[in-house]
Amino acid sequence: MKKKLLLTSLVSMGGLLFACGNDDGAEPELIEESTDDATEEAIQDTADEETSWADIEEEGTLTVGTSGTYAPITFFDENNELTGFEVELVREIGERLDLEVVFETMDFDGILPALRNGQIDVAAHDFAITEERLEIFDFVDPHKFSYGSIIVRAEDQDTFESAYDLEGVDVAVGSLTSNYAIFADNIGANGTAYDGGVEAILRDVMNGNQDAYLNDHLVLLNTLNEFDDDRLAIAEDVKFHSTESAMAVLQGNESLRDQLSETLQELMDEGIVSDLSMEFLGADVTEPVDQSEVVGLDGE
Repeated sequence: MKKKLLLTSLVSMGGLLFACGNDDGAEPELIEESTDDATEEAIQDTADEETSWADIEEEGTLTVGTSGTYAPITFFDENNELTGFEVELVREIGERLDLEVVFETMDFDGILPALRNGQIDVAAHDFAITEERLEIFDFVDPHKFSYGSIIVRAEDQDTFESAYDLEGVDVAVGSLTSNYAIFADNIGANGTAYDGGVEAILRDVMNGNQDAYLNDHLVLLNTLNEFDDDRLAIAEDVKFHSTESAMAVLQGNESLRDQLSETLQELMDEGIVSDLSMEFLGADVTEPVDQSEVVGLDGE
């Protein structure tokens, strides 16, 4: 049996024009039509007053939520300095926009709630764009394209010929709310979430408590390089959940979203995003993935 993962109104302006001594002979229909036009203009003016970018520009500070525990995307280096692919990308954007970037580090599961509650302006943590998230958040243009894969014991590497082979398998994921946990549930794997860091996961895979660790393929490559143990390997034939990752803003903050997207595109055009991805991920992640061999998030 498949184990399930836990997881302003605008005041009306029309119809209140009183024709006291209608000396100009205007027809009532013409007066109402003019009033409707004024109402539409007022509505448009109100829509144009969205000030998320203007407020941040005036303050001069961009507050960004991330975890600092998800190398190589966001992590603390040997000098205890926050860095990583997405951290440095945000810093590049902030420099272009003449903003001071202030990072607020928190648990992964708290980042999007913090964005929703207004504690931060931007969420930067390799967030994949999903239909569920789009109901609450807007996303800057994607800057990273990848897919999910697994780390397994090297001796078992050839037994996983596709993502479908994960059905019924004991697997580890980093968070119950991640897309990798959702995929594990959808594919019929027996998923367990860990909050103690990746080293505990890898040791459990090696000693047989788990059979696979699910995460982004590029992140897994970095994980293996850092852990450096030949008893572990990536099952290269396992490809699932093609992702487009982007920074998130609160839904409705369109001016902020658009300003960040415009600046990101400048960095893309200049090759800076590619350079950062090569530095931190060992690959250029700025081009979409060939999805012909990738199993969807729904397990289909």
